[in-house]
Amino acid sequence: MSDEEKLPSLRKKISAIDEDILRLLEKRAAVAKEIGEYKKSKGLPVRDWSREMEVLHRVSKPHRLLDPADIEKIYKEIMGACRRLENLEEKVGYLGPEGTFCEIAARDFFSDAGNVFVPYDSNWQLFRALEAGTIDYGVTPVENSTQGTERETIDLLLDSPTIKICGEIEVKVHQNLIVNPGAKEMDVTAIYSHPQAIAQTRKYLREHFPDAKIKETFSTSSAVRQAKEAGKSCAAIGSELAAKYNGMEIIGHAIEDNPNNQTRFIIIGKIAMRPTGRDRTSIIFTLKHEPGSLFHALEVFSRHSINLTKIESRPARHLPEIWQYNFYTDFEGHVDDARVKTAMDELRSHTIFLKILGSYPMAKS
Repeated sequence: MSDEEKLPSLRKKISAIDEDILRLLEKRAAVAKEIGEYKKSKGLPVRDWSREMEVLHRVSKPHRLLDPADIEKIYKEIMGACRRLENLEEKVGYLGPEGTFCEIAARDFFSDAGNVFVPYDSNWQLFRALEAGTIDYGVTPVENSTQGTERETIDLLLDSPTIKICGEIEVKVHQNLIVNPGAKEMDVTAIYSHPQAIAQTRKYLREHFPDAKIKETFSTSSAVRQAKEAGKSCAAIGSELAAKYNGMEIIGHAIEDNPNNQTRFIIIGKIAMRPTGRDRTSIIFTLKHEPGSLFHALEVFSRHSINLTKIESRPARHLPEIWQYNFYTDFEGHVDDARVKTAMDELRSHTIFLKILGSYPMAKS
């Protein structure tokens, strides 16, 4: 085969493979539709996240020619397209406005196909919409690797009678200095951002803008909008997506003080997740006010070989007594696991309050 014939020949092969892929996708969609109709006839939940996780784990194993992360994204879109075929489009709320890291997390976790993304101005509004059934799922930050726990999220989970944690995703957070088109660093006299973003970039701000006024906003995305309206003397700290949405420019990339800055987001809903074999459980409990109570509570986890991944205390505002504390705890395992069930039964004997916030598939690092 001559060099002139090689490229057309390879392209012909690609075209034939594309036809095979499309034929198989149609076949897969037909089977998925049949499964959906069967579930409806039996009154079963249409969406089975545990099954979806099994599929993603199976197809995105390493040692393939394609990157496993790319394969996972492709399959999320395939499954989303199949749900759309069944008119099962779902609404996913996130802590907005548009352009926040929360939107990035939501779009990374869910597929674009088969989902509609709805921003909310506050966590309270997001939880209220989920309680009312206006949306099917929500995405909100719960913890940052350098700034710690988002306490409002934990409080809302504690107060909600129906909302559970259904999943989680970790997003590497790169903060950027965003300005109006044409503005230079020397023009900036004021910088807008969310308190978390400001805290994550303190060193950069001290070195580059020691005299600038720092103004707090309720989100990084709203900070970008405010900086845009304020003119060239104002900048914002936020995501590349927020800069893109608002037609702004980035003059400082990845300005966070810690290069390993990550935020853990949780997916909230009303459906309990089935075990996947790689799960995390989140709980809140309040101990009896007696000597050794915390020791005995933690001993339960050790005795049943359950690995704690987080424990944090904060005032128990839902109880009338002052100086009473809740313990927010994450651990590996699912509430349907036999050893976890036994551990929770034992833990209850040491507590005056215990709430399981959810068992869900652990995020891939």
